[in-house]
Amino acid sequence: MLKELTAATFAIALTLPAAALASDAMDADGDGLVSAEEFAAANPDAAEGTFEQIDTNADGALADDEISAARDAGVLPDAS
Repeated sequence: MLKELTAATFAIALTLPAAALASDAMDADGDGLVSAEEFAAANPDAAEGTFEQIDTNADGALADDEISAARDAGVLPDAS
């Protein structure tokens, strides 16, 4: 049973989207969203208006899907 649970946990970990892991580096307070302040701290060289461009639902926070879409569009560099 432990082997199956360990294997399942490992399999799930491998399927996590890279963007989710990348946004963790920006999410300083760990709430699952990246605020404008967290974004600015993590991306000090970002052009003015970049946060607003990425925040496609205009809720004032970046979710994993918005960050992923911004990376896919070339607005943000790929996570290193």
